[in-house]
Amino acid sequence: MHNKKVGLKNRIKGIAKAALALSLGLVMPLTSLPAAASENHEMLDPDRIGSMSITFTYYDEETKATRPVTGGNSVGLYKVADVVVDNGFKFVTDERFASAGEIPNTDEALDAANLDLAKKMSAIAENIAYDVQPKAMDAQGKVSFEGLEVGLYLVTQAARGEGDNKFYLTPFLITIPQKNPDGSLVYDVDAKSKPLGIGKEKVPTPPTPSKPRNLPQTGQLWWPVMAFGGLGVLMLCFGMIRKSRKR
Repeated sequence: MHNKKVGLKNRIKGIAKAALALSLGLVMPLTSLPAAASENHEMLDPDRIGSMSITFTYYDEETKATRPVTGGNSVGLYKVADVVVDNGFKFVTDERFASAGEIPNTDEALDAANLDLAKKMSAIAENIAYDVQPKAMDAQGKVSFEGLEVGLYLVTQAARGEGDNKFYLTPFLITIPQKNPDGSLVYDVDAKSKPLGIGKEKVPTPPTPSKPRNLPQTGQLWWPVMAFGGLGVLMLCFGMIRKSRKR
């Protein structure tokens, strides 16, 4: 009787252990899944047409305030890569800009390489016509482009303003679409250029002419100077002689 009770207890323990193992086996894979797998990521639509608006501002050192870039400054666009879906987003570089180097396929890596890569591409683009014709900033420093295909774009300065509105702008890269933190995509991009990438071109101040230390050489007659100098010496000697005779 005792042996039967022991055997029954052991079978109950075995069933309990099996049930616990089964429950752990169902829970662990779910909790170990990457967070991105549970998020609702929107799929890229390669045929979607988007737009881009960029507001350019600079830091005014005189007024200690951020102000819009205006006065005839303009930027144009080059489409430097297509964006395709291949286990996530992937850039396919335009052959015109391939020599600038590989374009990173992650947001973090692209942010880190953005300005350096844009600088190399802008050097190549100097002899290439704009894919999207330049537009000037409005009174708020904003410029907008419509009817843009999905892809990676290079933004470069096309023209500078005059006088006090003469700015220089650092080239940079921007994508259509942009990805929100929740995984949704924005095809109508509204961005702001960082003031650190914009500055005024300083006009050099002409040097103040210094006064000549020497007498002008051209046309100068030196014999009167020497004559009067010699006469002064003679008069001094004559005075000393007369003084010595009176003693």
